[in-house]
Amino acid sequence: MAIPWIVGLGDWNEMVGLFHSETDRGAAILAGSFAEHALGTFLTHRVKDKNVAEKLFGPVGPLSSFSQRIAVAYAFDLISPTQYKDFESIRQARNHFAHHPLEASFGAPEVQKHTSRLAIFKDPSVLIHADPATEHRIAYLLA
Repeated sequence: MAIPWIVGLGDWNEMVGLFHSETDRGAAILAGSFAEHALGTFLTHRVKDKNVAEKLFGPVGPLSSFSQRIAVAYAFDLISPTQYKDFESIRQARNHFAHHPLEASFGAPEVQKHTSRLAIFKDPSVLIHADPATEHRIAYLLA
């Protein structure tokens, strides 16, 4: 999910290049972490007091995890329902890659269960690859 208010086009293009040179597992973890960081940056900029932001988003803060950041952003209407679902799908797929190293492929049924929920799959013209694993990888990286 591109977040133009956080990432410059040059930064985004550089990150996408890095994702494509990685294994499925590496790309999933890097892209998921990138999405987590982007959401955290967006939320941090919404906090008026920098000291409070550090307490909230620090290593033991209540908004230190991707899951918590997604929930808060959605609860306070800072992201749309579609973005909420995409962030959740990205988080779940990333967690699968991180915790199941033997199933570290976009071809794995559990991974495809999560990635198939991404909004990008609602536009079939975007993804036209014969190989489902490639299709799910591209969808995940674009989301």
